[in-house]
Parts: sequence; C-alpha cells; structure tokens
Amino acid sequence: MLQYSSNPVDLTAQLATAPGAENARQSERQPVEMGAGLRQRGASGVTVAILDLSTHGFRASTHLDLMPGADVWLKLPGLEALHAKVAWANAHYVGCAFEKPLHPAVLQMVVSR
Repeated sequence: MLQYSSNPVDLTAQLATAPGAENARQSERQPVEMGAGLRQRGASGVTVAILDLSTHGFRASTHLDLMPGADVWLKLPGLEALHAKVAWANAHYVGCAFEKPLHPAVLQMVVSR
C-alpha cells in the first residue's frame, strides 16, 4: 500500500517502487522548470509550473484541485494545447498522461529551450 507524502520526490519514489510499477512509465521523464498554461474543460486557463515532462505525460505544481480522470489541456510555449488526463493528484502536485504522446523530437525541442 502506498503512503502519501506532500514531497513530490517521495511520491515519485513510492510510485516507482509500487508492485508492478517497473512497467508503469511508458517513457523517461525529462526534468524541466517551465511555466505553462493548464485548463480544464469549460474553465479559464491558469499558469502552472511543469516539473518534468516525457513523451507520455508531465508532472506539474498547481493550485487547482484536480481529480484523477479529469480532462485537462496543457499549453506549452510554441505548441498547440495538448489534451491529457489527470493520473494522480497529491497536495499541489499533479501527474497527467497525454491522450496522444508527444513526438520525441518535439519533447527535445521543448526541453532544450
């Protein structure tokens, strides 16, 4: 059973060591520090801090109260809004999975900025 922590590093470690988690990540995370826009269906966008990014999703810090399964759209600099679903939320951190994965070259372009 997972124990929850408000520390995102602890949360990542717990998820990574959960039974069956060795195949849970579909792609390697790239650590980033960037602002982006995030909005829910029918709501105005807010600014969030993206903490890591992969071709299949992202982790962000936000004041929004998001529930797992919620649809969100992430607006990264220079890209159209990307549809994602909230996979988990803990305190002011959220992890989301993209509905359509980013192309690896697009990920590298965003990370290298």
